[in-house]
Amino acid sequence: MLIASFAVGPWQSNCYVVAAEPGGDCLVLDPGPGSADLVRQVLAEQRLTATAVVATHGHLDHVFDATTLCRELDAPLWISPADRHLLTDPLAGIGPAAAPLLQQLTSGRPMSEPPEVLDLVGSGVELAGISFRLAEAPGHTAGCVLLSADHPDESVSGVLFSGDVLFAGSVGRVDLPGSDPGAMARTLREVVLGLDDRLAVLPGHGGQTSIGRERATNPFLQQTTLESFGVK
Repeated sequence: MLIASFAVGPWQSNCYVVAAEPGGDCLVLDPGPGSADLVRQVLAEQRLTATAVVATHGHLDHVFDATTLCRELDAPLWISPADRHLLTDPLAGIGPAAAPLLQQLTSGRPMSEPPEVLDLVGSGVELAGISFRLAEAPGHTAGCVLLSADHPDESVSGVLFSGDVLFAGSVGRVDLPGSDPGAMARTLREVVLGLDDRLAVLPGHGGQTSIGRERATNPFLQQTTLESFGVK
């Protein structure tokens, strides 16, 4: 499996290009602001054809370049229907305080949907020839989704693209518009803690980790209650 990653934009969100092998089909995951040029570079260097663009959730820092890339690559965007509205109304997910930054990023032009938007739902989906397991993981947003797949490296049981649900040592914010601390606590308790320790975690921000490491050291996985998010 080929996985290229790079941090982009003012929030340094991780964008991934994922393929079964060089020279074949691939998907682009979480194309944030400034990712398009880097995606083009990876596609050219690895002789890849992008057949899908995927969003782990709808926040601006994970979908900003999605429409540009979908149009250019003639590829659909896969996103949870619960977050689809954020494609055209990004402030609904990050709050009005971010309006000046949005204005700067868009040069005042409204955000728009790609020509084709598909629902990222169910228990699994095949993209670019790779079978992904899906798990709904609401909390950071209503439409957060975890995607995992097998990996040929025998030192891991697979790879998990966790978006902004789980980071190395932390989890996604739950103080933003549309966030839900109770849903996040349930996601961590009922979804994340049920995952295999040997699963490599590729998050939406920051460096790679593993489920086992986070189970042992992440304070938000030690106490998956509302109190852990400062809610009584």
